[in-house]
Amino acid sequence: MIYLGLGVVGFGLLLIFDIFSLNEKSIVKYLFAITGFGLIIGSTILLLTLQSDIQFPPFFRIASFVVAIFFLALLIYSVFIEVGKNTYQYKNESKLVTTGTYALSRHPGVLWFLLAYMFAAVSFQNHYILVAGLIWTGINIIYVVIQERFIFTKIFKHYGKYVETTPMLLPSKNSIEKCITTLKWRNE
Repeated sequence: MIYLGLGVVGFGLLLIFDIFSLNEKSIVKYLFAITGFGLIIGSTILLLTLQSDIQFPPFFRIASFVVAIFFLALLIYSVFIEVGKNTYQYKNESKLVTTGTYALSRHPGVLWFLLAYMFAAVSFQNHYILVAGLIWTGINIIYVVIQERFIFTKIFKHYGKYVETTPMLLPSKNSIEKCITTLKWRNE
């Protein structure tokens, strides 16, 4: 299906953004980031318009919608607020974020993305969103493995120590405790 392919291309463009971030801070890298995010979001919207044959009771749909919004908010918080100013500004110095949701796991956005799509699939009664969420999460995992191996070790001086203390994807008891104690909104 073309919409699924467009989302995969979106993740590829985000990888190109990261590669450009290794070099001189080129303004062209933002074209790749904006287009990558745009393809993933646009493909999601297009998939939501497709008719699906699954049915859930209204209570489950409403509850799932609330939970999907919660995980979408966490995704936006982790990817754009916690690391946004260090990643997406033109004149930035790369700074490793190891607190908040990045104390929970090194790639909390992968978890939030999957969970948002799973609950959105129930809410919108759309199996296409579930399939996209599963496929794109697989692509996202490949993407973060590439980031870890080839990009973050070059951008962040102390990334190796972060790897030793924080799980890659699935939180541990210690990482959950560290996340709770270091969340920024707790101090505001």
